[in-house]
Amino acid sequence: MIAGSALLGAGAAGSWGVGDFTARFLGRAIGVPQGLFGMMLVGSLAVGLYVVASGESLVWELSGLWLLILNGVATVLATMMLFEALTRGPVSLGSPMVSSYPAFAVPMTVVFGARPEIIHWVAMVATLGGVWLVALAVYRIEGGDKPEYAPAMLRRAVLLAIGAAFFFAVALLAADHAIERYGLPMTLLSSRVVGVIVLGAGFLVMRKVPRMPLSAWPLILLIALVDTLGYVFVYAGLSLENGEFAIVTSSAYSVVTILLARIFLREQVVPLQWLGVAIVIAGIGTLSATG
Repeated sequence: MIAGSALLGAGAAGSWGVGDFTARFLGRAIGVPQGLFGMMLVGSLAVGLYVVASGESLVWELSGLWLLILNGVATVLATMMLFEALTRGPVSLGSPMVSSYPAFAVPMTVVFGARPEIIHWVAMVATLGGVWLVALAVYRIEGGDKPEYAPAMLRRAVLLAIGAAFFFAVALLAADHAIERYGLPMTLLSSRVVGVIVLGAGFLVMRKVPRMPLSAWPLILLIALVDTLGYVFVYAGLSLENGEFAIVTSSAYSVVTILLARIFLREQVVPLQWLGVAIVIAGIGTLSATG
């Protein structure tokens, strides 16, 4: 079961790595809110059609409704912060910082009755230390006249990435408990629907109409596919015994994103960054092996 949940988490890592890299282009083309709204809308329709076609029975229970809402709200906040960090700042900065969300999840589990051991706290501190190294390395890179390397933009990207990591931890912990009550289809569908409602309400408050030109739809469809697929993988892993391993291994998506940024965007990745990424993965691996 451990191998199954870990492999499903690795599948999520691959999907999210591609999705996060693509989000940079969509965010710069039409803006993050519009792109995220389109992604959530397509995801809702796709999951809804799957539920109808498969004949999956949905569980209607009000006592755990707060878990579904919390999961949906935290997911949309985390994704928006992540996409903003990747769109405005260096991909090699935002992605590994956000991937540290398992370190945030460790202290959060105390609220649900868990009692982490000393090694878990050490691994959490090591993971966050690796994130700090990544940020320090990016600050030392000579970005030239590239706007994403401007000091103000780097500071903003760091804050957005930390916020995204926090909310991803909240979302996945809420999903873990929601799946126990409602199952995978209901949890996934509610997450997409809540995201559409939250973003739609935001556009109404700002009195704006989300504009998604035809040229942006290939990117929207691609991101909706890989992002939803990533959640299918990680939620399926959560439904297994030792489901926390899916959360941990899914965070390795930053390696995929950084490699794509290095190959296609020619982003400079210095040894100190790779050291930071290695420490993050080692900390996450320790959390996995001792979870």
